Amino acid sequence: MQSDDATPAAAGRGAGVEAVHRPRRDLKGDHRRGRIIELLSPDGADSVTVGGLADSFGVSEATIRRDLAHLEDRGLITRTYGGAAISRPRAELSMPQRESTHARAKRSIGRAAAGIVEDGDLVILDAGSTTEQVAAAIGNRPVSVVTNGLRVINRLLPFEHTSVLVLGGALRGFNETISGPDAETMLSRVYARFAFIGGDGVHPQRGVASRTYEQSRIKSLMMERAADVFVVADSSKLTDESFPYWSALPQEWGLITDRGADRAALAALRLAGATDIITTEPE
Repeated sequence: MQSDDATPAAAGRGAGVEAVHRPRRDLKGDHRRGRIIELLSPDGADSVTVGGLADSFGVSEATIRRDLAHLEDRGLITRTYGGAAISRPRAELSMPQRESTHARAKRSIGRAAAGIVEDGDLVILDAGSTTEQVAAAIGNRPVSVVTNGLRVINRLLPFEHTSVLVLGGALRGFNETISGPDAETMLSRVYARFAFIGGDGVHPQRGVASRTYEQSRIKSLMMERAADVFVVADSSKLTDESFPYWSALPQEWGLITDRGADRAALAALRLAGATDIITTEPE
């Protein structure tokens, strides 16, 4: 019987026996992909571009794109628009830190979101520092708000004309978020005019990012329980996809962000169903 690792010459001597050729391993490709990982190591660059890698290795951009796809499939990198970054989620910020990060952009996003809410509407406000600014902009209006965010609750607490339904469940103190089966049961009993969803990242295929599985579940349900969904996210969230938990976006949805948003990122999100994109000018 012909052995699998017989040489073509030996195979030719065996009447009617076809040579078996093992696929060659692309050693040059392995080396190149290893160098890409080294370039993105903690002591290296934060990100790389397709064009820059092609020039460095003397290969085509198509070859580099295949390399990056291979590394992404293995979970080693995150593809970005025109390049790649190492797969490591950025450190989670506390709520006071989040409040002061991109604060001007978040205030302008909050005002734009509140501007589309009409008196008498029932709205869902996700937990987060950007949705907190939506609550602040809604203010003392005859609007009903369903929320799982402590910051949203505290913003609306002084207002007598605003009705607030607080979702019950388990509190995650670090980001002041309530989630769990009880919160999901309560959500299943309402249907809102708008849902304003925050997130750590927004991706055209993956959806909206969360830090925990429980948070991703409640975001998904919030989007199901509203006639119109708007993601409220500053521009830094549109090119960060290094998170483990994601909530799929509906077929059609809206995005409210700031004018610093990457044009390629906005184009990809528009193709992914963002039919209404509002960009704001930070104060």
